[in-house]
This record gives sequence, C-alpha cells and structure tokens, in this order.
Amino acid sequence: MKTLFETCTVGAIDIKNRIIRSATHEGTAIDGMVSDTFVELYEELSKGNIGLIITGYAAVSEMDHAGPATLALTDDSVIEGLTHITKIAHEQGTKIMAQLNHQSSSLWSAPEGPVFGPSAVTDPVSGITPEPFTTEQVRMLINEFADAAVRAQKAGFDGVQIHGAHGYLFSKWLSPRYNKRTDEYGGSEANNARIIVETLEAIKDKCGKAYPVWIKLNCSDFDPEDDGVTEEIFLTTANILAEHGIDAIEVSGGTQDGKYASARPRKFSAYHRESAEKLARMVDASVVLVGGMRSLDLAEEIIANTEIEAISLCRPLIREPQLVKRWAEGDRNDAACVACNGCFNPNGTKCFFTLNDAEKEAQKNIMRMLAKIKSA
Repeated sequence: MKTLFETCTVGAIDIKNRIIRSATHEGTAIDGMVSDTFVELYEELSKGNIGLIITGYAAVSEMDHAGPATLALTDDSVIEGLTHITKIAHEQGTKIMAQLNHQSSSLWSAPEGPVFGPSAVTDPVSGITPEPFTTEQVRMLINEFADAAVRAQKAGFDGVQIHGAHGYLFSKWLSPRYNKRTDEYGGSEANNARIIVETLEAIKDKCGKAYPVWIKLNCSDFDPEDDGVTEEIFLTTANILAEHGIDAIEVSGGTQDGKYASARPRKFSAYHRESAEKLARMVDASVVLVGGMRSLDLAEEIIANTEIEAISLCRPLIREPQLVKRWAEGDRNDAACVACNGCFNPNGTKCFFTLNDAEKEAQKNIMRMLAKIKSA
C-alpha cells in the first residue's frame, strides 16, 4: 500500500514524499529575471520538506505577453539566477521543476502588439480576440517551448511541466470552444492535441528521452454551455499524451469564466478526484491530483486507496510554506489556508493575512472585480 511520506518515483523523478507544490505564480520576477524576493520564496519552500516544487509558470515565447513580473525562459540570461534556485532546493533534498506556459489571450493587462491563439475567438474575461497562429508560427512556438526546456535543464531543474490548463494557450487549443481550426492542428480531439504532442516530442529530442516532462490538464473547463474541455475530451487527450511518453499528468480544472475557476472556496475539497481516479486506471503515466487538498487525513486516504501517485498543493503553501514539515513532524491539523483567494494579486503572490491595511484594501478591490466577472 502506498503511503504519503515515503520515498518514491513519480513521473520519472525520485522524490522524498508524495506531496508536490503545485505551480503558483510568484509575480516577483524583475523584467523576467530572478529577484531576491523570488529566491527567498524558494528558499523558504525548500526548507518545508516538500517532495517536489513546481515553479510558477515561465514565459517561453516572444509571441506572448507575460508581464515583467513573470519569470521568462526566453533567453540564456535567466539561467544563472535559476541555477541558484535549483541549488537551494537540491541542498534540502527537494526536487524542482519549471512550468512552461504561453498566456495567449488570458491576459490581465493591455498587450503591446498582436495576441495569438488557436483561432480568432474572443476571450470573455480579457475581451481580446487573438490572431490565429499560422502553421509556421505553430512550429516556431513548439521550438520555443523546447528551447525553454533546454534552459531549464541547464539551470538544474529535474524536469519541466507544460501548462495545459486554466484557459491558457494549450488549454484553449484543446477546447472546441476556442479551437476552430481546420488544418492538422484542429478539427478533432487528436488534432487539437497535436501541438502538445509535438511540443513533448521536441522537448524530449532536445533534452533527452529520459528528461521528465509533465503536463497540467483540465479535467473539465466547467464551461456553462459545455462547449469547452469536458471530462471525455480530457481523458482522450491524456491517453494520447501518455501513449506519446508524457511522464506525469497533474489533474486540475476550471477557467476564469467557467462555472468553477481553478481555485474554489473552502467548502470544496479534492474536487478533481473522480476524474483523476478514472485517469489513473487508464494510463501508465503518473497521475497527480490538485485542488482543495488541505487535510492530511484526506491526502493519506487518497494515496492509500487509489492509483493516484501524488497530491499537490497551491494555496495552503502560500499561507504555510512549512505545512508539509509540520505534518511530517506530527501536527496533523488541517492547513490554515481559508481558501479566500486573497493571495493572488499583481504585486506578488502572498497570503492575504500577511498584507498591510492598504494592500488588503487594494486586494479586496481585485477580488470584487473577479467576482463581477464570474457573475456576468
């Protein structure tokens, strides 16, 4: 029987326990480069006995509009700073991987220049209608992902994770709501997944077949009209990727305009479990579950009684970077996180309860804006 606090291999990476820090946008890079605040965050997380840390998403493409506070893997200048991050993690016996992403039209600020997507379908949150990628641009993008993975490998990361969830580019590419293409990159579930398959293959070609490549996928977009990614599309896509050698699949869900966003209120727990269990019975790739994991008892039960190989946490580790260490040392109380979503703000991701009064008021305004978007 699997246990939570045991050494194991998940997604071709040997880790000291089955708890993963799910990718969490830091918002503290400076012009795409590692900052002192960025280093301090990963130093604190690395001391928290987490089995594996996945960084917040890193921009990979010159055809994207990630903000200056977002880490960028678009040229070699970032490698030195990231090498410091991986060294810190490895000194604590923690593995670390970089998440690779393209935001497409899921933007929170006005872009400078054209925005690209699978098709010219307006994003309901940003209001941006992207230009469709040409076939040549698709191939350029795939190469950019692979080059970013090479930089991550040179910096000492133990693997990379492709972001294919939450309404970003590859999430939209998998969605029949946003992908209206009639070429080889659209028109069927297999064609919609082709760009990710080719990205996976390009990374493996440049980094070596043994270099771990994971993906984060929506089990559902929870689209109000069921026009987006459904569980059926998710399972089909995940199976295709497993057949092409993806090492692990982190099961998430939701978009900003869906019935559920990726982060739900506290009353929900393990909210993607059923889909993750279905997938784990289907594929050889490791399956990781994220979403509402705040209870040690629940995490242990899932690992013991299902084929899910690891659980991952996001918001609980924003409030308590030492949570996993606390659990391992015998304090089994639930995570202190109240799932208020007050941690996500443009001035750097931090727990709402650590903000000063002015920062709290500014963050409340952002939360009100998000609530209006959800109710529109």
